[in-house]
Amino acid sequence: MHTLLVVDDDPDVLSTLTRSFRKGYKTLSAPGGAEAITILNEQPVDLIICDQRMPNIGGVEVLSHALKVQPEAIRILLTGYTDVDSLLACVNDAHIYKYVTKPWDPEELNLTVVRALESLDLKRDLDEARGLLESAYKDAVVMLCLAAEGKDQDTSSHLHRVQNYTEALAMAMGVDEKEAVHMGVMSMLHDIGKLATPDAILKKPGKLTDEEWVIMREHPMAGVRILGDNPFYELAREVSAGHHENFDGTGYPNKLRGEDIPLSARIVKLADVFDALTTKRPYKEPWSIEAALENIETFSGSMFDPAIVKQFKQLYFDGTLDHIRELN
Repeated sequence: MHTLLVVDDDPDVLSTLTRSFRKGYKTLSAPGGAEAITILNEQPVDLIICDQRMPNIGGVEVLSHALKVQPEAIRILLTGYTDVDSLLACVNDAHIYKYVTKPWDPEELNLTVVRALESLDLKRDLDEARGLLESAYKDAVVMLCLAAEGKDQDTSSHLHRVQNYTEALAMAMGVDEKEAVHMGVMSMLHDIGKLATPDAILKKPGKLTDEEWVIMREHPMAGVRILGDNPFYELAREVSAGHHENFDGTGYPNKLRGEDIPLSARIVKLADVFDALTTKRPYKEPWSIEAALENIETFSGSMFDPAIVKQFKQLYFDGTLDHIRELN
């Protein structure tokens, strides 16, 4: 059952509104702005009908507060005035769904509430579906990566750490949070091209020959081909193609230099190397975080973008790196 909050300083109006909706909804009532704000701070509501002009705290303030603390709740303004400036202020400041003039038509108000709540339910259904789709695509990314990189739990943990390092670094570099989260997920596909690399080379316990290194170095562009041309995977293609490029132009496959290397690839390169250094492998013990950072600092300007190195060190100082390792 949906929860409605009705707010009006006129007792008769408040009583009428409460009676009108209490049969179909859980209805809360507030005789003023202060009481309404208390309810909004303590209880979830789906829809608010609020009088515009009330003493001390008016409708604009109440609905603006609702926008902050319960942004999903539908906001309807009830007004007995036709002050255009005040109405515009409410539209701009409180993002109201609709305003209804007094005296209102009960059937019209009821229809407005029904349609508003239908739109809210639809939005919630879409958000749930979107969440399921996002979860499914992330699971698919992980499964692809595990197929490419070793098919074990250690690889899965490595991928998630690289994802989290990438996301944190991207935001530190000024990337929008939503884009940074997407970059983190796409970072897990950095070695997807290894699906095209023979197991005899991937799993070779000893040193690769020159000929085998030639084949191994084909995996960045193999990844680009595997990821196809879907716009959704544009960042993943950037990362796959560029995560073995060096800042000084000595990397592969295209010997890109400096900012010619996409930011996503520069970030993932550092995240991947750092996690490789600080993780136990069959052929080595894990390095300490401090030793890994010192090594990365040594190659700042050659392998790594100095600006990204600086931000990564700051993540160490503020405790973010330790937190990420604890998550995995």
